Amino acid sequence: MNNVTRINWSVLVYLTIWCWVDGFTTTAFGLTVLILTEALWKPFVNSRLAAKLFGSDTMDLLNKKGTTCQ
Repeated sequence: MNNVTRINWSVLVYLTIWCWVDGFTTTAFGLTVLILTEALWKPFVNSRLAAKLFGSDTMDLLNKKGTTCQ
């Protein structure tokens, strides 16, 4: 993980905590969902469960698109 990615994650986490503490529950909930989705997406895509749910062809295509877009 490079420095820019660390800074982005730190800012997202800080904003989420600040929103929860300050009472902006709708925004805090949205940021929490965003962070959890980003954090859990990569392990899920590479799991066998994803291949069972969506089919191996779909997961191969998704992995191929993910590598070409980065």
